[in-house]
Amino acid sequence: MQASELATAAVRVATGGASVAAAQKEVVQELVWGRLGGSTLGASALARLHEQPGEGSAGIVASVLADELRADPEFAARVAGALQAPQSSSPPPPQPATRTRAASGPPPPSYYPPRPATAPVQVPRAADVRNILLLGFPQAMLAYTVAYIAKENGAGAAVEILILLVSTGLTGYGVWLGVRLFLRRVRSGALICAVVFNVLVLIRLLDWLVGSALSA
Repeated sequence: MQASELATAAVRVATGGASVAAAQKEVVQELVWGRLGGSTLGASALARLHEQPGEGSAGIVASVLADELRADPEFAARVAGALQAPQSSSPPPPQPATRTRAASGPPPPSYYPPRPATAPVQVPRAADVRNILLLGFPQAMLAYTVAYIAKENGAGAAVEILILLVSTGLTGYGVWLGVRLFLRRVRSGALICAVVFNVLVLIRLLDWLVGSALSA
């Protein structure tokens, strides 16, 4: 049996799409869910199947499982052995709760694979980190230079305050972008340093802005 066929059969058994004994289904589930839950790609595929059960999501899980079977012949042999266990000759009689469930209702809870406890941590794009950095110190220095030139040319305090407001807003936007990435479980050392640096710049700009407003 090819890896793709073996993966499809295993997913059908694990999700309740094939009529097998409960013990055999449990063994296949432990093998498949346990293996896929240990990788980022596999955990994502299981989460999708949990949230959107259906042939499309099951196909994705089967595709990921097929790659695992090709990469690990020993694991493939274990899955094949679990699938070759004696199957029940006829499906078990439905329980009373099953009889009363509408045909169009959701499948029984055993259909769903275990959901990963937490989403995997992702690495941010280099462009995101760069944009956050540019919204901090570089633009703050530009704002300082423009404010200094404007002051030397006789501009009033209102111009300086306006420039500081714009610079403070841009820095705050950079901090907000970083926090939003953190909430999406996107992490890296560079991203953390960029956000912390922007927070320090933001504090300095706020202090400068308050001082300018009080002296105006």
